[in-house]
Amino acid sequence: MTYLMVVRVPADANPTHEEGDPSAWVEATSDGQRVFGDRLRPPQDATCVRVRGGKTLVTHGPFVEIAEQIAGFDILTVDAADAAVRIALTHPVAKFGALELRELHPFELLDGTLDDQPFLGEPVSYVLLMGTDPDAPEPDPADDGLPAAWIELAGAAERGGARLRPADEAITVRIRDGEQLVTHGPFAELAEQVAGYDLLDVADLDAAIALAAAHPAARLGVVEIRPRWPIWEQ
Repeated sequence: MTYLMVVRVPADANPTHEEGDPSAWVEATSDGQRVFGDRLRPPQDATCVRVRGGKTLVTHGPFVEIAEQIAGFDILTVDAADAAVRIALTHPVAKFGALELRELHPFELLDGTLDDQPFLGEPVSYVLLMGTDPDAPEPDPADDGLPAAWIELAGAAERGGARLRPADEAITVRIRDGEQLVTHGPFAELAEQVAGYDLLDVADLDAAIALAAAHPAARLGVVEIRPRWPIWEQ
């Protein structure tokens, strides 16, 4: 089973360097359970892309304003959901933020095969987060929303991605006052939830916006572009 572990941190969190340093956690999960992951630039550095009525709408900031924002991500490969929970409980952010576990849900492509791309890891410059949008128009019956044509368009810039299982199947992990708190469902009940992701390696934000606007999710929901922020960079 493969999970996307979404790392969520409250806006007012102020951990010390030692409290927030994931180096020991990364080393402890280097036996193949953790495939890839990194920090993301802060929510104010996000760019959202929607396509409505044939027009590309670009706004600055995250696709939804909430107290706990996505601060990073990790891709985990485990035998069962319980193993993913155990890994999440050892992450330092569990003590002052939350880890949301979402199982990957590959697309069935036009030829009937599943989109099961290998995770290529480095280099990745941007993460595209696909969000559901309650105000999105009803999809055209001729638009199946499959990303096969988009994957071909993106070419080598696309470094891996997938849909996520629905938000109500998420598992959220926190530690508060030494108590392990594991709840079923996303970290917050919101109209807009993360529905999938893609990793991109492109020259600049304009190139990322162009690819985001071409993705089916931009017509059916919203795409949030977040630059990576490697842990060793201050």
